Amino acid sequence: MVVRERILETALKMFRTYGVKGVTMFDIARDCGISKKTVYEHFVDKQALIDEGMQQLLTNHINYFHECLQTTDNAIEELVRNMKYITNMAKTLNPVMLHEIQKYHPDTWRSIESFKSDSMLCNIKKNLKRGMAEGLYRQNLHIDIVARMRQLQLEAAFDPEQYPADQFEMHEVMEQVTAHFILGIATIRGHKLVNQYLQIKEEE
Repeated sequence: MVVRERILETALKMFRTYGVKGVTMFDIARDCGISKKTVYEHFVDKQALIDEGMQQLLTNHINYFHECLQTTDNAIEELVRNMKYITNMAKTLNPVMLHEIQKYHPDTWRSIESFKSDSMLCNIKKNLKRGMAEGLYRQNLHIDIVARMRQLQLEAAFDPEQYPADQFEMHEVMEQVTAHFILGIATIRGHKLVNQYLQIKEEE
């Protein structure tokens, strides 16, 4: 791995673990086993590292969503796989990072907001249209309304005020809200797949 990639990977890992405010360029250099001067040779300042790190994170999301669309058998499998991806990602993401970026790095936060309003919302709408075409989602769904509802569910799951970390496990929150969402939009045929993918036991 070239030095620049190692610096970026290390910085992103530290930002995700500790937040962005408390991590210094010296901390990143020390964790990489290089001098602070070498870090500055590749990144002009910490803001540049934050911007590129967040862009890489968002690009990884977009690439995964695209791959998931291409490799899943149906819309429900796609949605469940996306949920598991987001849940696994959240396990290594300190919510403090997002809070600090929103508060102290408004330009970077705007790119995250753009991702949510463009790529993320667009992906949800594509999944809804796919499920309706496959006969797995109800035909009378208002896509714009339902897509925004799903987006709000995902945002709430990351909000420590809604689901405090000392009271809720992220994977349980995601599984519960996703099951509720899919069961609400699925047809009878879709329900059978939901139960299969989420391993929901039928009530006696």
